[in-house]
Amino acid sequence: MYFSRYNLILPMKENPEFPYAIMNSLSGGFDLVKAQEFEKLQTLKRGDNLEDEEFLSYLSERGYLYPDEQTEKKRMEARWPEFKEALGETAPQVLLALTYACNLACIYCYQNGIKQKTQLMKREVVDAFFDHLVVQFPNQKPFITLFGGEPLNASPRQKEIVDYIVKKAAQGGYAITAVTNGYDLMAYFDILQQATLKELQITLDGPREIHDQRRLTAGGQGTYDKIMLGLTEAVRRGIPINLRVVLDKTNFEELVTLANDLDSRSWLDLPRNLFKTQIGRNYELFECSATPAHLLGHAEHWAMFVKLAEKHPVLKKFHRPEFKGINNLVQTGELYLPSYDTCPACKTEWVFDLYGDIYGCTATTGQNEFKLGTYFPEFKLNNREVKQWQERSVLTIPECQDCEVSLICGGGCGAVAKDRLGKILAPDCHPIKELLTIGLNYYGDDLLKMGH
Repeated sequence: MYFSRYNLILPMKENPEFPYAIMNSLSGGFDLVKAQEFEKLQTLKRGDNLEDEEFLSYLSERGYLYPDEQTEKKRMEARWPEFKEALGETAPQVLLALTYACNLACIYCYQNGIKQKTQLMKREVVDAFFDHLVVQFPNQKPFITLFGGEPLNASPRQKEIVDYIVKKAAQGGYAITAVTNGYDLMAYFDILQQATLKELQITLDGPREIHDQRRLTAGGQGTYDKIMLGLTEAVRRGIPINLRVVLDKTNFEELVTLANDLDSRSWLDLPRNLFKTQIGRNYELFECSATPAHLLGHAEHWAMFVKLAEKHPVLKKFHRPEFKGINNLVQTGELYLPSYDTCPACKTEWVFDLYGDIYGCTATTGQNEFKLGTYFPEFKLNNREVKQWQERSVLTIPECQDCEVSLICGGGCGAVAKDRLGKILAPDCHPIKELLTIGLNYYGDDLLKMGH
């Protein structure tokens, strides 16, 4: 018998009955494991024989055991179309970077290298963008995300071009979203609501005194009060909000104060389709933080959240971390489909900017070395490079071939891989087993209830 490469045996939240769990990202199997079962699994993992037909039969049925390695490889190949089909059902996100200029001067910025580009999109470029959408997506209706820089700066010229874009979106039947700092949001509600407004992503980095130290105007003024004014109005209007908090060592504990404030406003009681949260990690991409000593590693970040949430239950209400599918398991009783690819570039995500340039994803926007072509003044695409992005998966990245967590990691971020290793078909590895272990501890009580 062949013990699956994708079996992960991880410690559960401390309890006497099930000290471990086994999960398999290829089969979708998940089971709580008793101490004596753990010993049997270790025997099989070592390649030794086990005389327990009933146990072996159960492991085979759950996809933890195969007759041989070749059978598992066939299963791997067989589930790839299933993943591709699910990916094909995802509405593409088309981001429109109408400026790289920004009215804030945050202490961290994901676009530090391109902020000197301060121009604004022109109408003829907007027209070319909408003409191109019909050609590139003849059988799909992508949603359009207003992106920047800051797409919702309240200068008269910017309001005018955003109004033009939104009207064109409404005429074409495209839903819109916006990734905004929220500072000038009050000036934009009537403009944005001319089209179907799918979501607003807005960032708050803590309560006023903390947020205002991190996310300032270019003139050094705080931004919290104006952002909260816009957020409050958005909630009143029933506009779906995706609230992002960017954390590092300096503001992590203040997340509790922010969560309590939002809870007191009853925003945390809203359904997730109207108010959801994401906890971002301030990290280095190309060039980013002014204070790299304050950055947190991926696992360190979530370990801090868990520790804080155990002391302050309001955080459990504020955000439900996914932990690479553990939350989905608790909510639905199932693990995610095997993830052959987690890089959206040139598949479910494209970026079109004000200069007529095309990029594959948000991370690469405005970075010249990642430019894939143009849509204005003429359409030209580097098909060879686009093909590499589109073919990038754990099946084409050599380092992912024998990795036990590849179908959870999905190869990671292609932009990071190319920036650090010089090629698209390279991995961006993440501490998957550590994150899963944190998740099994965090959601341990829920999983134990499911196991009985």
